[in-house]
Amino acid sequence: MKTLTLGFQFIFLISLESTRAKVFRVSRMTCQTLDSSLCHFKTCKVVHKENGRAALYFNEVIHYNKPIDDVILNLGVFKISKNRRFQFVNETLDFCAVSRQFATGIFGFVMAPILNISNINFSCPIQQSNIVFDGFIIDENTLKEIPIPNGVYMFNIRAAYMKKWATDVKIYASRVEKYS
Repeated sequence: MKTLTLGFQFIFLISLESTRAKVFRVSRMTCQTLDSSLCHFKTCKVVHKENGRAALYFNEVIHYNKPIDDVILNLGVFKISKNRRFQFVNETLDFCAVSRQFATGIFGFVMAPILNISNINFSCPIQQSNIVFDGFIIDENTLKEIPIPNGVYMFNIRAAYMKKWATDVKIYASRVEKYS
């Protein structure tokens, strides 16, 4: 039994070896407002840098004048093939409940670099009227630890305010060996 377990571990390590040292090349980003009475996007763009690197910019304006204490975030990661989308991450969380311990789970892994380039105040209730992500750089050091194979992926981030889905941001990226 121990040999069988070691065999599976060896096969798993070999499969991880083929996914190391890969990078994401962002092709496009779409920002959709699902409820225009709550918010709208002022800016939503991808700025392509040299050799396939990119920076993501968006500016969301919230129309709700009172403090918002009910914020739900949803992260979905899809692998896109010719005619299918395979979802392998679907995580939803209450932002106000976990804003104090944000470094847990997949959200902590993905959101940690975003904290440096945004103006989000991580306390509840949210009292900001303007949320800005100013130049999230996608390069060799971005999400390099995720062991996934080459291919086209869609990162879908949705936000709900006051029990209504308000925004839907989709980032389309390809996992490639290296920037050329």
